[in-house]
Amino acid sequence: MIADPSVTLRRRWLWPLLFFQVYLATTVWLFFYGPWPWDIDNAGTLVGFLAAAQLAIAIGYLASWHQVLRGVGVTPPPQDVSAGLRMLKISLLITALAAVPSSLSRTGSPIPNVAEGLGNVGLAYNENFERLEAGNPFVVFEYVRMLLSPWLTAVFPLTVFYWGRMSGTLRIAAIAAIAFNLSIYLATGTNKGIADVVVTLPWLVLLAVFAGTLKLRAMKLKLGLSLVAVLAAFLYFFSTGQQQRAGSGTEYGTFFTGAAVLQADSGHFLSALLPEEFRVLFEALTRYVVHGYYALSLGLQTDTPSTLGFGHSMFLARNADVLAGTDYFVSQSIPGVLERDHGWGMFLLWHSIYPWLASDFGFIGTVFVMGLLAYLLGLSWGRAMTGNEPCWIVLLYLLLILFFYIPANNQVFQSGETCVAFFVLLWMLRPRRPSLRGSPVALAPAGHSPA
Repeated sequence: MIADPSVTLRRRWLWPLLFFQVYLATTVWLFFYGPWPWDIDNAGTLVGFLAAAQLAIAIGYLASWHQVLRGVGVTPPPQDVSAGLRMLKISLLITALAAVPSSLSRTGSPIPNVAEGLGNVGLAYNENFERLEAGNPFVVFEYVRMLLSPWLTAVFPLTVFYWGRMSGTLRIAAIAAIAFNLSIYLATGTNKGIADVVVTLPWLVLLAVFAGTLKLRAMKLKLGLSLVAVLAAFLYFFSTGQQQRAGSGTEYGTFFTGAAVLQADSGHFLSALLPEEFRVLFEALTRYVVHGYYALSLGLQTDTPSTLGFGHSMFLARNADVLAGTDYFVSQSIPGVLERDHGWGMFLLWHSIYPWLASDFGFIGTVFVMGLLAYLLGLSWGRAMTGNEPCWIVLLYLLLILFFYIPANNQVFQSGETCVAFFVLLWMLRPRRPSLRGSPVALAPAGHSPA
């Protein structure tokens, strides 16, 4: 008996939804029952909102199945990798040309000083933060990167997806580009770039296996060891950086909320099972991942005017204020109000994605926005598995990052580079009307692209 290919496709398509439902529920559980005793007085409202958001995510994701199936018919078309490899080559060329300017802007040096960053992660982070706050003389390169953002963003996800179809020379070039990008984060003691690799790499590998561009049989052991090594390196880098950053109480299990000092429960049933070094890491991770929900609890009690589509993003809010000659969009966003009224740092602490979106759409509107983002996640995962359009892979990469950072912030839209990349990719993937001039596109069945 031959299995229905659409059934197999649907099972594979559901994986991200199931994972993120469990992941988000776990972060909520850790907020309420983890080692940090968060003092909130609206627990019922907070739980109700988070439950509504996760329900919206489920509904939005499931709603995209019809479009996924419509795009491939009953049987997924074979992968045509030529377009993807062509985009990867262009992306690598652009990345090479942007390497030195990017390092100047982000580290202050033409070549990232990785040794100095690894020597004292916290000091490197603090010094670079102060440098950027004092004014970045190379900021113009950041705006150039925004214009090139879809291609700069594409290098890592396309490398992983097409690894099994790449030549040896192309693999070396891709590894060099990725390594240089990561060296910028290592040199500045910043977690984000490494965290993005850690959380998305398994999904991109799984995607490539499902799509047929990567065969695991010959590289299972190497891949497994690589994933473990990357995770271990990240945990060490994260733990060291958290302990060494200025004002961090990680080593002593303390956290300043802006109004009070919170003390972790060292007798927590999970903490008590761990050796001292791992207890510190566990407390640091659980504080880092879930403290945005505390800001959400405050935000749910905050009444602010709408920031009119700009307040959900640091990048958009700051630039809107510059153009309008005001501080409205930054100061009147919910994170801005929380900093003013509660001392909860707008740029130093997490808020989760929800207060950022609620600044523009309100909390009810935010639930609907989460459903829309989940729809795009389901659509991009499905199309990346079955189509031959590399832009779906890059968009999926950004959406995976966005969903992993839900407890933290509105990650993809906070920087100009990923914000611009997201909307440019949506424009590049917009539905197009078929030609009526007798071209092969006009003769292709509905929902199919010509080979």
